Amino acid sequence: MRFTPAAIVLATALALTASAGVSQQAASLSGKGDQRAAAWAAKGEAALRAGNYSAARDAYETAMLLSPGDPANFIAMARIARAEKLPGLAIKYYADALRLDPRNQLALQGQGLAMVDKGAVESARETLAKLEALCKGDCPAAQPLIAAVKAGPPKLVAAEDVKLKPTAQPVEQK
Repeated sequence: MRFTPAAIVLATALALTASAGVSQQAASLSGKGDQRAAAWAAKGEAALRAGNYSAARDAYETAMLLSPGDPANFIAMARIARAEKLPGLAIKYYADALRLDPRNQLALQGQGLAMVDKGAVESARETLAKLEALCKGDCPAAQPLIAAVKAGPPKLVAAEDVKLKPTAQPVEQK
């Protein structure tokens, strides 16, 4: 008797989850989910090109909801994160894309570049090795990553090296 309310709540949650999965599956089988996802992805790409990262993120998140198995949406979210100087988030999105498509060269390239942005050059070298193994020969997708690994992590400026000009007169203490 003590567990009856909890069992009812759990059963309801499972039923709702199952029905949501069935409706997503029906949408993808009908093709409408893919068409709408493509439309949202196009809106996201236009916003990304315009530099409106917030609108691009919103559009791609909607596309991801409509087509959760499309690695291109995760790659686009990673591009947005890199543009916003969030390499850790970009690495996560690239990893999500690689879980869906482990042979995706664009995702491997982007993940390696984001690793270099973050300063993880050794991890980027490992990713480069995976990318080159996939290519088996001339690999144009590896060229930007090779250059980034050679250049190393971005140079950071120490606070002591920055010379600031005082903008206000010093205040005298009494």
